[in-house]
Order: sequence, then C-alpha cells, then structure tokens
Amino acid sequence: MIKRLLILLALLPLPLLSPAQPWDLDACVEYAVSNNADILHRRVQYDIQNEALAETAAKRAPVITVGAQETFHSGNALIMYSVDQNVTMSLTQVAATMEMPLLTGGSLPNSKTAQEYALKSEGENISLSVLNTRIRVAAAYLQLLSNRSQEQIALRQVELCQDQLKKVTILVDEGKRTDADLAEARSSLSSAEHLYTAAKGNSLMARVNLVNLIGLDDDSGFEIQDLGESVEDTPVAPLSALLGDIDAYPSVKSVQYSLKSAEYREKAARGALRPQLSLFANYNNYLYLPFGYQPPGVGEQLLHNGWAALGLKLSVPILNLSQKRQVTRAGLAMDDARITLAQARREISRQLREAYFQTVTARDRYLSALTAETAAKEAYDYLQKMYEAGLTTTYDLDQSRLKWVSASEETVRSKYEYLLRNKILGYYINRD
Repeated sequence: MIKRLLILLALLPLPLLSPAQPWDLDACVEYAVSNNADILHRRVQYDIQNEALAETAAKRAPVITVGAQETFHSGNALIMYSVDQNVTMSLTQVAATMEMPLLTGGSLPNSKTAQEYALKSEGENISLSVLNTRIRVAAAYLQLLSNRSQEQIALRQVELCQDQLKKVTILVDEGKRTDADLAEARSSLSSAEHLYTAAKGNSLMARVNLVNLIGLDDDSGFEIQDLGESVEDTPVAPLSALLGDIDAYPSVKSVQYSLKSAEYREKAARGALRPQLSLFANYNNYLYLPFGYQPPGVGEQLLHNGWAALGLKLSVPILNLSQKRQVTRAGLAMDDARITLAQARREISRQLREAYFQTVTARDRYLSALTAETAAKEAYDYLQKMYEAGLTTTYDLDQSRLKWVSASEETVRSKYEYLLRNKILGYYINRD
C-alpha cells in the first residue's frame, strides 16, 4: 500500500508543487543576521567574555585541594614515639588544604565589575554588527532592484529600436528614407542590444552579491520582490530624531562600557598594592610501613599521626615594581578609552548628519530626475511624430531616445538610492 502511494506521489505533475516564495527585504536581513560570520564571531566573543566574568567571580570561592605523596625512607626514622636505627620504610602522606580570600584591597570586586562592563561592551558590539549587516543587505537588495529596473529599461529600448528598424525598412522600400537611415537604425539596435546585455550582467552580479552577503548555500529558486514603497510614501525622518540621544547608539555605548571597564581595571590594579588577607585551613596525615617491623594498625596511625590547622594569612606588599607598572598601564588604557569615546561620539554624529542630508539630496534628485524623464519622453514622442512626417533625421530621433534612456536610468537610480538612504535612517532610529 505504501509503495503504491509513493508511486502515485512521484507521478503527480510538477505544476502542483508550490514554487518558492520570493524573499522580501526583511527576510533577507534576518537570514543574514542569523548567518553572518562577523555576528557569529561577536557572539562567541560575548560568550568568552561571559566565561571570564564567571571566572573572576569564582575567585571569591574557597580553593580546596587534596593530595597524596608516597616516599621511601632509609636511616633513622621516628616511628610513633621512638627512634629506631637504620629503618627502611615506605611513607604515605595525605593532605587537604583550603584557602579563601577575605580582603583583597578591592582588587577582586573591581575586577568583577570591570568584566561586567566588558561583557556589556561585547553586547553592544553585537548590536553594532547587526546594524551594519542590515545596512549592507539593504544596500545589496536595493542595488539588485535598481539593476533589474535598468535591465527592463534597456529591454524596452531594444524593443523600440527593433520597431524603429522595421519602420525605417518600410520607408526605405518606399523611397522615403535612404540607406543611411537604415544603417543608423541598425546601429542603434546593436547599441541597445549591447546595453541590454550589460544590464543583464549587472543584475546577475548584483544577485550573486546579495546571495553571498546573506549567506545562502543554495541559491536555486532565489528571487526577491519589490519593496512596494514609493518615494512619496516614505518621508524623511527629522534630523532631531537621529541626534536626540547620541549615547544610545551601539558604537558609542560599546566605548562607554569599555571606558567604565578600564576605570575599574585601574582600581583593581591599585588594589593589588594594598594588604591582602585570606583564611586558610589544612589537614595532614600519614601512614608508614617499616620493612622488618610490625607497624601499628591503620586506624591507630590515622588517629595519632594526623594534625589540622586553621588560620589567617596577611600579605602586605612592600615593593612590587611590576604591579606599579600595571597600574600605570591601566591608567593609560583609561585615558585612551576617554579619547576613543569622544571620537566615537563625533563619528556617529557625522554619520547621522551625512546619512540625513544624503537622504534629502536623493529625494530631491529623484523628483528632478522624474521631471527630466517626463520631459525627455515628451520630446521623444514629439520627434517620433516629426520623424514619421519626414521632418527630422534618424540620428536626431536616436539622440532623443538616448536622452530619454539616460533620464529613465537616473530616475531609477535616484529612486532606489533614496529608498536605501531612508532605510538606513530607519535602522539608525530603530536599533532593536
């Protein structure tokens, strides 16, 4: 029965199989965020930093060790409470020790706090990598849409040139146009076909770039869909919304946390120069086996041979040049972090202002390009009518067509550039 069902499924017509759905921009972005090598690397660094924090916190816990030692003795030896001459014996020693820091001059708590801020810095680095990945994927996605739109423009021009060639051929046969017009029409068609081939190649390369960027291993059936957005429906976010809180951006927050980490590392380094107090305890016991003698029993030996100790250990640094150098180095790292923070604030402010004005400029370029395209199309239609009436040359008509093509391509480029710039602004504002 199962075998029959499998055969029936295999004979089902292929059109019944649902095709792969086109990817929208959000799907591409989320897939890239989940598979981007830089983000994965940052997440591993975060886990490493988290383990470093746990390691620092564990230094507060007692350190307990146990050990054993087996030795052989020959000569005078103390056996219980008497001394025998020339005794050869084996000695088994066991010991357990415990040590726990009590006062560390602030070194341990400051080290722990420094690790906590370092962990937060790594978290912001992940957010920054996610933001950069979103921007790169959006740029590649919109570049592919732009290239495909220009490919459609180029295809339309090929069709226009083919239609024009047919008309010129008829006019030449009727004696209304010369062979020079026919040659000009053929040349225009060849140029249009060449531009269409280049446009198809650009679309293919843009697709390859997007596939590689999002990390797809199998791109068979991979297609994207248009944004469904127009320039008129996507107003530019105000600059005040971008510059309202500079310190909230991941690139700045990461450096802020690094600065706090450096400050506490400097405190931890200074703490190592202060007195250290720790609690210790140990227990020792041994068993011996003299050769040629009957030793006391194991229980009796363990009862009489063991001893324990409990105490405090104080360590007061007097001269430690190496640790002083560490304090100096930690102070320099703190100064460097302050400089980096000021630089990060200036840089993100520059990026935001630049992104805003680039978006505004792209919008203005699109509107002007749209006007120029409309005018170029009207001029071409007018010359087309004059050409059909024999009032202009094939060359003039072709030049008008090329101006229309150039204006159409500029409209497409400026449109997708604006949509990209506006997407970038949105990623900056919505950083979650």
